[in-house]
Amino acid sequence: MRFLVLLCWFCSVAAMATAGEPEGDFVDVDYAKVPRSIAKEPRYVAAPRYALFIFDAQARFHVWAVLDKSKAELPYYDVLYFDKNGNGDLTEAGERFVGHYDAKLPELTIRVGDLRVPGTKRIHTDLRFLTVERHGYKGFWFAMNWDGKVPVDGGHGKDVESTEYASSAAKAPILRPTPLGPLWFKCWESELVLPIGKATDVQLSLGNPGSGADTFCVVNEHYLIEGKDTIVATLIAKDKDREGKEIHSRTEFKKHC
Repeated sequence: MRFLVLLCWFCSVAAMATAGEPEGDFVDVDYAKVPRSIAKEPRYVAAPRYALFIFDAQARFHVWAVLDKSKAELPYYDVLYFDKNGNGDLTEAGERFVGHYDAKLPELTIRVGDLRVPGTKRIHTDLRFLTVERHGYKGFWFAMNWDGKVPVDGGHGKDVESTEYASSAAKAPILRPTPLGPLWFKCWESELVLPIGKATDVQLSLGNPGSGADTFCVVNEHYLIEGKDTIVATLIAKDKDREGKEIHSRTEFKKHC
């Protein structure tokens, strides 16, 4: 029986979705060139953890998220400094948020609420961060509704792990949670063997990659309208029985779960 080995990671799958809102003003980002500096920081209680978010289509609205602890000895992060206006000053009033640790679950959520994008009418709603997850997954997770409409969450890494925030601003991961622009696939298996001639389930998520392997932001599938929006993917695989010959197969997805 012949087999294909699917090289499965978002950067090895050429995919684009044309969906919903016009994308003419969407700007791609070279994450290596994004400044990672903060104008003014508070005095932290514990060793802070840094991440940088881009919340607009033009990639102008950069927002720092820095996790801290209310007490240095705590085993979890329950304080978030979030630069809501994007001016780089984390010491301003209304930009410190505290979560409550629920020992019964256990779980800890820090709620930011609504976030207005300066210079636009766009308001992202129900922004929240999860720093303790009941199953003990690594990293920090967030969720929100883009423009109050489209659920987006992340960042996702290998398997069920979330984004590991950095120990300094200079090393901070960059996340871009948006349903706009070219959307990429992320396969949940790092390597998948596909028997030729047999049906095999391949689990994919659609969204935007950030600056690293654990920064993928997933868009809710109901954002795409069946019969109107189009998802096109190019499958890149190697045939194990033909000395690793590379095969490209272009496919249009008709339905989603």
